[in-house]
Amino acid sequence: MMKYLTPILTTSKHHHLLKVITRCISSDHVDYQYLEKSNLPTNKFEKSLPSLPIPNLSESCERFLESMRAVIDDEDQFYDFKKKIQYFQGREGNFLHHELIRINQANKHTSYISEPWFDMYLSSRTPLPIHYNPFMAWKEDPSPEMNEPCIRAANFVISALRFRRSLMENVLTPEIFHMNAKKSNTDFYRKVMKMTPAAIAFYVSAAFQAFPLDMSQYSSLFNSTRIPMQSKDILQKFPDSKHILILNKGNFYTFDVLNSSGDLKSPEEIFSALKTVWESNDPHNTDSISILTTLDRDEWAKHRETLRKNPQNASSIDMIDSAILTVCLDSDIDMTKEKDPRLNHAHNFLHGCVKTDIPNRPLNRWFDKSFSMIFSKDKQCAINFEHSWGDGVAVLRFFNEVFNDSAKNKFVTPQTNQDKSITSQITRLNFSLDGQMKEAIKGCNIKYQEWTKTLGLDYVLYDKMDRNYFKKSKLSPDSMFQLAFQLAYYKISYGKTPVTYESSSTAAFKHGRTETIRSATMQTKKACFMIHTHKFNNDEIMQAIRECSTKHSELTKNAAMGKGFDRHFFAMKYLAMKKGKGIPKFYEDPNYLYANHFTLSTSTLHGECFSGGGFGPVVPDGFGLGYGFFGQSLGVFCSTYRQNRNGAEFLSALVDSLNQLGRIIESKTPA
Repeated sequence: MMKYLTPILTTSKHHHLLKVITRCISSDHVDYQYLEKSNLPTNKFEKSLPSLPIPNLSESCERFLESMRAVIDDEDQFYDFKKKIQYFQGREGNFLHHELIRINQANKHTSYISEPWFDMYLSSRTPLPIHYNPFMAWKEDPSPEMNEPCIRAANFVISALRFRRSLMENVLTPEIFHMNAKKSNTDFYRKVMKMTPAAIAFYVSAAFQAFPLDMSQYSSLFNSTRIPMQSKDILQKFPDSKHILILNKGNFYTFDVLNSSGDLKSPEEIFSALKTVWESNDPHNTDSISILTTLDRDEWAKHRETLRKNPQNASSIDMIDSAILTVCLDSDIDMTKEKDPRLNHAHNFLHGCVKTDIPNRPLNRWFDKSFSMIFSKDKQCAINFEHSWGDGVAVLRFFNEVFNDSAKNKFVTPQTNQDKSITSQITRLNFSLDGQMKEAIKGCNIKYQEWTKTLGLDYVLYDKMDRNYFKKSKLSPDSMFQLAFQLAYYKISYGKTPVTYESSSTAAFKHGRTETIRSATMQTKKACFMIHTHKFNNDEIMQAIRECSTKHSELTKNAAMGKGFDRHFFAMKYLAMKKGKGIPKFYEDPNYLYANHFTLSTSTLHGECFSGGGFGPVVPDGFGLGYGFFGQSLGVFCSTYRQNRNGAEFLSALVDSLNQLGRIIESKTPA
């Protein structure tokens, strides 16, 4: 009991006394409050992180041309694009490039891409669900009884708050990429780094082949939200809030998970609050304002402004915005009897709109919050996160830490008692809605239902290959995924090579974000042709496959080291717009627009804690491909708009492609 002891007396004198007694009697109190207490401060490397380099303009132009050579089949068309990019390089591009360098040198505290990238996200008027917010689903807890929704939700909330406490007090272990963990992830390394001045810490760490990553995004994980505004949204933080937001059946509730001293309340209290909301007799809120977060951002901003004119609404919205984190309790979602529960869960986790026997079921999401943890009646759970504030590195660290901590510590178990008196500490948020607002909500619900019905989701688990399958043949596993995607598209599009996006992190640099890997290359184009035509022997095709792997590894390294070209061109365009001199004609060229029409949008989503994950297509006729290795299997999640693309057809072609690659790798006979 002492392990979870928290102050329960109300006077400040008694509160202080009990706090002192607790800490003297048991160090476990501190252990419960913190996920960890690292000897290396969380921000140890922030001052010394290198700046994200601005690539040489001529190299960016050359790389752009090389990538377009693979996707433009017409020689005259490609030659025209080449002339235009050379013209841009010698004139407007040259000016913008040097101006970008000048501004970057005056802002060493950040990266050249940080402001443009934030503005890109926040200026977009596109709805957040499907377009921007991805989901990642947790695998089940190894102990079956721990997967009961309220038990798991309570443990995840506790682990999340322990993570937050360590982060806020600068004792969360810095994120470090160890090239050789056996040599660098050691007590000796940590001892050396502890003594090293922060101003040179990155470079000393790099000498150990241990590369610290930027952690500036972590500050937006908690107590933050995106707020819709006309023309451009804002990100807002509320560092002093002590409550979490809980949604159930479209209703909103808050509960203080921290006491007046900022300490985490006991597991019994947190579990009891979640269980009470889960079991609430409150009916489905068919007038829930949650649906408004699915709107075009200008339209949502207009409705939000109208809502806030009422003081009660303004107060409730403030409580939503300022919550530490959001928990979505889908107490009415049970997919166990569905033909394919996995796909139904994917729809639920991605956009929250699923087929049920509940008439006019309200949306049980608030897509503007930095992240939401979702728990369904049939014991599935996931995270859905807003993307403007950060990228996969920060979310993935949080995702893994929450799973591992909750699986290890099990602060709440089936033996944990529910305290019914906790009801008095739970606040239901109320809204006063006039007839016009209710009609708007009704119309938005209908519109959202119609939109989400057009979204096709498909997946495949392929158990004939894992990561080691490719490594033993000295092939990059990621390059083989990408080659398989190219080959699958080749099959369904009569030999076409699609414009392809693969995300790469630039977190090795101060305030880095992402860079694009253009994984459709002349090498993949050549390999697809050779495999498809059946006119080449196995040795020739294997040589082509190895060339694909080598090229992809080169592109991946360049992207991670800030030597891609997409962010460079984007930053120059942003600078031209910011200066008000008009966008150079190059950016309006049909070939430039085509270059950024990503038919295949791909991102690696894998890890020991995953059961799946995905995101929507980025263009109407595109495929959204979340992929990775899950244990001994290779998995791909595919999203499409049904009226334009057939995801099942693509995945069928992908399986055929993987089978072909397997036969080529394993056999010495002609493919």
